[in-house]
Amino acid sequence: MTQSEESMAPPKEIALLEMLSLVYEEMDIDAIEERFVNLTAEIFGFDRVGLFFVKHRKGMLQGKLCRGFEPGAISSLEIPVTAGNLLTRPLVTGFPVFNKETNTDASTLKLGLTNFALVPIVNKKRLSCWQIKKCYKNDCPAFGKRWLRCWLVPGTKCGDVPMDDCGQKELMCQECEVYAQQDVDAVEGVMVVDNSVSNRPIHPEQVTLLSIVSHAVGGAINNAKVYSRTLRESIHDELTGLYNRRFFNERLLDEVERTRRYGGHFSIVICDIDFFKRINDTFGHPIGDRVLVQVASVLQNNIRSSDMACRYGGEEFAVLLLNADKDLACSLAEQLRKKMAATPMADIGGDCITASFGVATFGKDSISFEGLVSKADQALYQAKTQGRNQVQSL
Repeated sequence: MTQSEESMAPPKEIALLEMLSLVYEEMDIDAIEERFVNLTAEIFGFDRVGLFFVKHRKGMLQGKLCRGFEPGAISSLEIPVTAGNLLTRPLVTGFPVFNKETNTDASTLKLGLTNFALVPIVNKKRLSCWQIKKCYKNDCPAFGKRWLRCWLVPGTKCGDVPMDDCGQKELMCQECEVYAQQDVDAVEGVMVVDNSVSNRPIHPEQVTLLSIVSHAVGGAINNAKVYSRTLRESIHDELTGLYNRRFFNERLLDEVERTRRYGGHFSIVICDIDFFKRINDTFGHPIGDRVLVQVASVLQNNIRSSDMACRYGGEEFAVLLLNADKDLACSLAEQLRKKMAATPMADIGGDCITASFGVATFGKDSISFEGLVSKADQALYQAKTQGRNQVQSL
């Protein structure tokens, strides 16, 4: 970079603010993590950057993204979360590891790390230092802050003890009860920043800034998870995991408009479990719920990848069949009927249950949302009144 280019470059503080704003614009976890890795490499100028995320249920740290490492070097790593593994130590302590040189840790040897820092990505706020230690020294910049740690601020104290250098801070913090919580669930992952190629020093101030940004990124990732979970819950049936009626209706409306404009055909199927009330009366509602889950599984596992099944309400289910005329739709519905009638339900003594199916096709039966649903419902009623366990269309 030339001197004139350097004078035009934004200060690092502005670049960091831009970094945070770009990260917070995203609600997709993969996009957040990719931006974080790329912006960290660009703003701080590290030789190599790697991102690991935690598999909390398995207790493993899994490599995911990188800049500067050989392809697959990071993504191929899966490391047990223990204090003995250097790469997973920030997960256990919540404390970064930086300016370490080691030739004994297998993971760092494999990656060729000799001049590096490990920064935890915290996804929720832990108790602050001053709260846990009951420290009310309001001359400490960490006092009163909900997330800020003493080690993030130069020249702070731990109680009455000044912490003058980062090495002393690290030793004191590793022994502190703040980091004895070992709340691995509070940490989303670990970022590796490395200058082993150029051997340029990694300054404590860089680690401090990156730690602050990592807290914000962890919050953004947590928000994205909440958003994703809320979105999923809003369009899926809680019991069966199938799409719910509201989302099915939205998709059906979209398909009606698309087919009106561009042509083609599609069909819908509404099915109803035969004599479901008897199951509830005989075995109880909890068993009835489990039967509904099994029926949903039969439907989901036996439709085409382009089709969409939903729980329409109670013991009724619906399937949207794309690119299916009346003959194909009736044939597919018949396959579902046979599969259901041949599937033993363990919760009701291994007996099989049956269902009735009504089919309606866009164009042939109706060209409106309301008309299609009405025709499918009429066909279902016809199947029920003519003996059940059959497929009918008008």
